Amino acid sequence: MFKSVQYVIKENFSNLYRIYCIAKYELLADMRDSKFGIFWNFASPAIQVFTYWLIFGVAWNRKPIEVNGIVVSYLPWLIVGYSAWWFIQPCIQNGCTAIFSKINVITKMKFPVSVLPATVCAKEMFNHGCMLIIAFITLLLCGYFPNIHWLGIIYYAFCAFMFAEGVSLILSVLTMLYRDIRKLVKSLIRMFMYFSPVIWECHFASHVPFHNILNTIMKLNPAYYIISGYRDSIFYGKTFLDHPALTLYFWGVVLILFVIGCMLMYKFKKKFIDLI
Repeated sequence: MFKSVQYVIKENFSNLYRIYCIAKYELLADMRDSKFGIFWNFASPAIQVFTYWLIFGVAWNRKPIEVNGIVVSYLPWLIVGYSAWWFIQPCIQNGCTAIFSKINVITKMKFPVSVLPATVCAKEMFNHGCMLIIAFITLLLCGYFPNIHWLGIIYYAFCAFMFAEGVSLILSVLTMLYRDIRKLVKSLIRMFMYFSPVIWECHFASHVPFHNILNTIMKLNPAYYIISGYRDSIFYGKTFLDHPALTLYFWGVVLILFVIGCMLMYKFKKKFIDLI
């Protein structure tokens, strides 16, 4: 186990520049494929948020969210949470094919395969930055101004990166073993969003049977910690120190996912060409 973790960490850190170059190339390749280029990096998430706000906020007359006496309008609440999801979702979805999509490279040269999931996460970090710019502009228009607590987003962005990296390591290897994994993940990712506090609080009212158990189960979702953390930093002035138990649980899950991913990557590192 320790040997596999050491192998993946060493290979990733010794190829940081390569990870950057691949992520940059993939990003520029996507831009070259469209006429408006970087415009879509801003337009796509903006359209998604506008759609959810129009349906849930306007059509369904979603009320402002109140937490500990602090009331937040639905639009800024939605856009901050969706900023985190806009990074998590593509990392998981594209992480499935991180290795499979680079078959031509793997078969023609000696390549550090374990860095490929990290290249996916690095690429999506740029898109995440574009989404955050949209979120910050919206927050300013809604009357929210930067303060020291907003820096907590850096920590939660790192949490999102590590969680996505651990999941991508596992899924990228499993997809090489079973091609159906990517189709399964594509089908489940939308359900995963509705079990995360992206467009609703993931909190069941007292009239719902077993609401205490259901609310506890919702918090076991690692995305709950990340998305709620973004909102805690922006709206409620809280840090990860205010949720010590949830923080320990989250990093425990991330560590387990990362170790499993490293073990799979190390075990099959010499068999990927055969699996192709």
